Amino acid sequence: MTSHLGILMIFAAVVAIVFAILMREDAAEQWRLAGRIFGGLVGGALVVGWVMYFLAP
Repeated sequence: MTSHLGILMIFAAVVAIVFAILMREDAAEQWRLAGRIFGGLVGGALVVGWVMYFLAP
């Protein structure tokens, strides 16, 4: 996985897991928060990527 999307997903997963562990005590809550953070990071990056694609000259 050497594509930009693959690297983004690995980074987002690591960041989401670390933040969830630091912010929640219960394992179930950690997984839910990690999923939300992961979705937000990947989804946000895709939205920003498409916006930049359409705004490029």
